[in-house]
Amino acid sequence: MDNNDIYQVSEKLRQESRSMYNRLRSIDADAQFVTHVSEMLTEYPVIANERCGVWYVDPQLAHSDTVYFKSTDGHTNNWKFSLRRANTHIFPILAQYNGCILVDSTRKGKRMPDSFSRTIPIWCAVWNTAVKILRNTEWDCKLYTPPRVVSESENSHMSKLVPVFADMLLKSGIDVRELTKGMKKPVRPIWITRDHRLTIPPDFTDAEFCPIVCVSASSTQDCSDGFMYVQGAADDHELWAGKLTPQLFWKYKEQLLGDKNTMEIVDQVVSIDRDVQMSGGVSFIRNTNVAVGGQMATSVPGFDAVISCGERMGSSEKHLCLSIHDSKKGQTEMATAIPLALQFVEPFMRNNSRILVCCAQGTNLSVSIALAILTKYTDDNGQFQVNERNVITKQMIQNRLLWITTSHAKANPQRAMLKQARGSLFERALGLMQNEWRRMEHERMEWEVERIRLKAKISASEKRIAQLSTLYTVSQKHVAMLETMLKGGTKGEVKHVASEVKQAANEARQAVKEVSGIGVADIVEVTRGTRERGRKLLEQCMEEIEALTNGVDLQPPEIMAAPLESLRRGEFGSVNSKGDTSSGSLGVPKDTDEPQLNGIIESDRSASDSLLLVSAHMPKRTSDDEESQPEQRPIRRISEQRRRRRMSLTVDEVDNAQWHETRVLAGHMDCVRAISVQNDLMASAADDGLVVIWDLAQKPRARARDMAPKSICRGHLAAATSVVLGADCVYAGGLDSTVRAWTLPTDSTSASDDVTGVFPAREFVGHTDAVWSVALAPRVSLLASASADATCRIWSTDSRMSSTPLCATWTSGKQVPTCVSFTDDGARLTIGYDSGTVDVRDMAAANNPVMFDCGSRITQIARYDNVYAVACVSGVVHLCDSRTGASVLSTGISAYPKPHVVTAVDISSNSSVVTGGSDGVVKWWDWRRPLTSVCEIRAHKQKADEGVCAVAYAAGGVLSAGADSLIKLFQQ
Repeated sequence: MDNNDIYQVSEKLRQESRSMYNRLRSIDADAQFVTHVSEMLTEYPVIANERCGVWYVDPQLAHSDTVYFKSTDGHTNNWKFSLRRANTHIFPILAQYNGCILVDSTRKGKRMPDSFSRTIPIWCAVWNTAVKILRNTEWDCKLYTPPRVVSESENSHMSKLVPVFADMLLKSGIDVRELTKGMKKPVRPIWITRDHRLTIPPDFTDAEFCPIVCVSASSTQDCSDGFMYVQGAADDHELWAGKLTPQLFWKYKEQLLGDKNTMEIVDQVVSIDRDVQMSGGVSFIRNTNVAVGGQMATSVPGFDAVISCGERMGSSEKHLCLSIHDSKKGQTEMATAIPLALQFVEPFMRNNSRILVCCAQGTNLSVSIALAILTKYTDDNGQFQVNERNVITKQMIQNRLLWITTSHAKANPQRAMLKQARGSLFERALGLMQNEWRRMEHERMEWEVERIRLKAKISASEKRIAQLSTLYTVSQKHVAMLETMLKGGTKGEVKHVASEVKQAANEARQAVKEVSGIGVADIVEVTRGTRERGRKLLEQCMEEIEALTNGVDLQPPEIMAAPLESLRRGEFGSVNSKGDTSSGSLGVPKDTDEPQLNGIIESDRSASDSLLLVSAHMPKRTSDDEESQPEQRPIRRISEQRRRRRMSLTVDEVDNAQWHETRVLAGHMDCVRAISVQNDLMASAADDGLVVIWDLAQKPRARARDMAPKSICRGHLAAATSVVLGADCVYAGGLDSTVRAWTLPTDSTSASDDVTGVFPAREFVGHTDAVWSVALAPRVSLLASASADATCRIWSTDSRMSSTPLCATWTSGKQVPTCVSFTDDGARLTIGYDSGTVDVRDMAAANNPVMFDCGSRITQIARYDNVYAVACVSGVVHLCDSRTGASVLSTGISAYPKPHVVTAVDISSNSSVVTGGSDGVVKWWDWRRPLTSVCEIRAHKQKADEGVCAVAYAAGGVLSAGADSLIKLFQQ
């Protein structure tokens, strides 16, 4: 016998040892010990600790109430005092009987469960401390733990937390004084296990404490007789009991233990006695008119409205039936049911009517629905009040939950159900806060831009004022000089005034250049010649275009010599009304001693300043100048063959106009992983588990660039990693190993409506790990998904095949597919792998793919016609022909330097490629000139080494999604 055979035999024996028959026989053996202890301590009631302890207590011996002390509240270094499991209903029992017996069990390897060794001791010490503080008297508050189970060091650490927990209890709103008014002694735990042999009943009559006897029913030793004993057999009964409940077990114990074929008997018992599963008393919550109970409570008269949670039944005007499974599947159903329940119950709450919320056991689903109703429609005193979602707080929800747990002893809601209830109440409030925050941010940015603009305007005005002041000073001195000349002043006086004018002119020149960077005369000349130069250049360009396209002879344009030397020397001429040029000043000859006005212009200006003035100072050519010019050859005629070759280019030129941001879509709470565009609709998938539908044709809101989503799709239990739009559905894959489909909203749905979210219409289940990419071929109704489980699966989107949608499963050794892409006709599927390999598979012959290697992990594939753009972690984008596997570019596009990677890519019909990188930069490329990018924009902020996660051409522009949870639209 080899090792595999030994393993199979041992595994079979292990499964047989834990069969339902062996478990039920073990429970019966442990229950006999509990009965023995109860007979020894007849004065104390026997109370089962939910959920495991209920199996070990005979209903004839058990008290009608149960308690719920959870073991996780006592795990080492995770000690808690749970207000949700305060177990306040036990105090009237302790006051009446001066003690009680609690029953529970534990798995193999322990003498007692953590709920007995740590949770209950902490509970006793906290309540004793609270009573001591309120009564201000001597009261034993010591933390008692079982010896040889809890060390002294652990006891010391837990004791330090007791005052903190007691203060939390006193501030919680629970009426500690009223609950403990019948207590005459402090409570203290006592432990009894199967290792104890009780021959003499213990006597606690004269004890200085009220005993809580903790009976651990399971044994650490094999005590079987004709069966294989399982310690703690009732633990996790959801995994092995099926529809069998403790009540059914005790009612039909003889039949269940009489035959080893237990499963068949269980089915018979369940079908005979279904009413046992629908038990539970009715309890009104505090002083409200809302009651919680089991399914049988629907027959109780006196209620004006009833909400039933469980199997689908008929609803009426006063009876709402919600189909919610009491399992993990019910978590998503609960999120849908709560809004329906709130809408149904509101008119009854306004009329102060009596309302019953019930489920099968009255412990889980009904509690979550009642919690939502009380939080929405009651104030802190339990009176009717509609609480808007933007004012609901976590403390309000916690207080209402305390009302339920203290009023309904059997309340034991699952954490997942409570989380769904809180999420439904908080969702709208969170959305309002986000919208308000975005509005304030937009207004703040607008004011910031306005402040900068006004500041620049003020600065320019101040400089202009300084310039005009200087010119005014020059004018005043010039007037003074002219007055001196008219009055017949001496030559020395005129020279003195002229020197002052020259000095003031230099100061004015410098002031003007500081403001505009160019002299006053330059500004005048450039402005005068702008229109004429533009007209001449336009005529010249039109002649050259005619020559290149039609092949006609074209005479060379008139060469206008630029007098650069004269510009450098500062010999500027003034143009008179006749067009003649002459050097001069204010009408004073150059050979006189009078000051020259051309001194205002700097003689040693740089060449760049001179080039601005070339056209403005070009002198007209004379006939002599034309004769002195060398003969120019005409431009040669372009051959017809070459002209046709040039005109046969069908690829459009890439528009190099500047791209700028026009819209910002903010609807996600975490990194946006994928986007998909179809006409005016766009879908986005993000790490928050949501798939959001946007209408790109919608106009942005007033004074803002963003817009509201058209629909929000919920259903993924983890991050959504990929998305693709179909004709009537949107498909998304996620980290929860599923692909889910939602029906697209109708055209009548407005993005301004209150978006409540839709849930999946279909689920494609089969992957065992995260789904990285999805692709759709609508013409053939196929959907492809790439997963981390190293498989690529093909699904049918035809609704007629909803029961078995899986068509094929493809693998490629140990390679993990990272992205997929269909051709338009669905005939070929392209798959990228983490090894850098790309397969192009013909759907009709999937075993003979066209393969090419890109050298590093593939992050995304984009396709246009037969050309694929493949993005790699090496920072390179490869362009490949899908028919042959050959590279269109020998080296590819080196888009991002290391350590950054290409995380997104898309390709358009005009040879334009857009890429997104981990550095948050979006780049535009012309793949015919791949060395340099056409445009670069830092679009998104980096977060955890992630920047841009997806790009796509759409809406006359480019969309990008990033790790900053934003989607941006760029247009030219």
